[in-house]
Amino acid sequence: MDESTELEQLGQFFHDFRVGRGLTLKEAAGNWSAATLSRFEHGKVDISTEKAAGLIHRIGMEPMDFLLYPESAGAFPMRIQRLIETNDIDGLTKRKNAFFAADKKETSMTKLANILFDTAIHWPEGKYHLDAAAEQYLADRLTMPENLSPFDSELQTAIGAPASHELLVLFWHRTKQMQHDLPKNRLWIILAKLWLGALMDRDLDFLDRFRTDLESEFVKYNQLVDASDCQEVWPFTRLLEQWVLAPSLHNEQKIDEMIADTQAMGCISQAKYFTLAFARTRQGQPHHNPALVDHQESVNVRKTGSFIFRRRTYLGLSLSDIELNRDKSTLRRFEEGKTQLSFSSLVKLSEQMAVLVPTLLIDMYFKKQGQSQNITLGTSWRSLVTAKDQRWPKSKLQSVIDQSMASMKNIAPSLRQAQLFVLQRAAMEIGMTDVDTVAHYSLAHDLLPQILKSNHWGLFEYLILRYICPLLSFDELSMLFQQGKRMMQKHINYDGATFAYEAMSAVFVDAVNALPPDKATDFLHQFKWLYSVDVAKRSRWQAIGGLKTALDLTQRTTATRASVQQFITCCKSTGHGTVLADLRAQWHNLVPEGYFEI
Repeated sequence: MDESTELEQLGQFFHDFRVGRGLTLKEAAGNWSAATLSRFEHGKVDISTEKAAGLIHRIGMEPMDFLLYPESAGAFPMRIQRLIETNDIDGLTKRKNAFFAADKKETSMTKLANILFDTAIHWPEGKYHLDAAAEQYLADRLTMPENLSPFDSELQTAIGAPASHELLVLFWHRTKQMQHDLPKNRLWIILAKLWLGALMDRDLDFLDRFRTDLESEFVKYNQLVDASDCQEVWPFTRLLEQWVLAPSLHNEQKIDEMIADTQAMGCISQAKYFTLAFARTRQGQPHHNPALVDHQESVNVRKTGSFIFRRRTYLGLSLSDIELNRDKSTLRRFEEGKTQLSFSSLVKLSEQMAVLVPTLLIDMYFKKQGQSQNITLGTSWRSLVTAKDQRWPKSKLQSVIDQSMASMKNIAPSLRQAQLFVLQRAAMEIGMTDVDTVAHYSLAHDLLPQILKSNHWGLFEYLILRYICPLLSFDELSMLFQQGKRMMQKHINYDGATFAYEAMSAVFVDAVNALPPDKATDFLHQFKWLYSVDVAKRSRWQAIGGLKTALDLTQRTTATRASVQQFITCCKSTGHGTVLADLRAQWHNLVPEGYFEI
């Protein structure tokens, strides 16, 4: 992709968000000219990172929205986890060829990419292991757990089984030393991947040494059950461990049942991953690399200096390795904070350095302005959701809303009003009562046509969906979720879809409560597409359970009851105990005691 095409793609990305949110060029441009914004959206001119940061704020974009931006051929592959887990060799080969066609110069990143693709293609093969040179290169490059990112995650998924005992131990110790603000469940996912890698090699020494260590991470925070449901691979890992320790027919059948139940719930990709992992484990045997040396202290990068400098040094990239149509002195001055890069150059830099665009923006712009955190709708909403468990007083809830609105004072009134709606509805669920609910009904019907015509949903649209559902008619809900279906299928792994699944779960209860059985059944049948969505999210499982329950209550046939019981069986065999607990709480007034038991 040439520079002009990249600029057109970037401009179109912003254009789609702006138009989808009903904002004019003038409203989005702020204090710079609408003509300049129009030319940027059409790929005619570039803009500075500072202007881009302001634009992102004014059109209500969130950091996670950049996960919807297409990954270019020359970008370090950070979105191939599904290809890795399903061992999609054709897909991996195409992505590999595209990457090396665009990145012909050998750098530390092309070396890492070559290791990633090689392991991704061959990991299910029982006799395949990384060679000593590749392992040493990984050990020397992945030295700073603080730099955990999608880049590290893709590598960990691919190298788990092919890694030696010594490399897994090294990564285990480094992961345990992480000093960052990522949620604990993120740490658990990394540890679980390393654990799974050791299991696939039947490395009993690793398992014996670190079993207590792993258990304590979960038990320490009293989250073992919840973590099992949030990270769906973990229940499979526990079953696989039972088989490795005692490879009996009984333990094998338990794994086969879990895989079959996972597939029955429409999680085809995950079922294939489990099948491949079990096949690899059957052939597995411990692999050692005694020559591996931990050079962490000698190559670790000091934590002073700019994020860009630290990231580049961590990855082993020289200034001449980075191709941005800029000379080395410009890049050096950029690292020192003495000059800016254009926004398209920033995006290309992030792709080459395997880091998300928002990470660079926050570090280079928002922190530069003296803010410890950029206040967005997403950050404010998460603060309110967290407050539910902390029992904040209403004054503190209002303070979060007021601070958020103050930070958004320079954005279009229509967007600001919609953001206030989301925050107030979230606060109402916690107990805030001083809200104009009549105004909410009116606003919900203004927001509905807006998100129905938008073909580019980000976090904002999914949060709107989450909170307008109780204010709409069932005919309006049908239209809303048909559009939601299209958006969710367009970006199947986007995290915002969780809010749509949660909203569906509530809507199914409302349908049973409010509609006659025949009308409720007709309405519910529109959601049967949920069964064929190949996503292993807990929120999707709960939506499916809610749909099956609702259909059973409206039709009351032997077949619908059997469908619910099959769902309960699948939940129990796959470790989704909290899904059943949530369904009991959600439906307790409508179903008899013991309904979600077998």
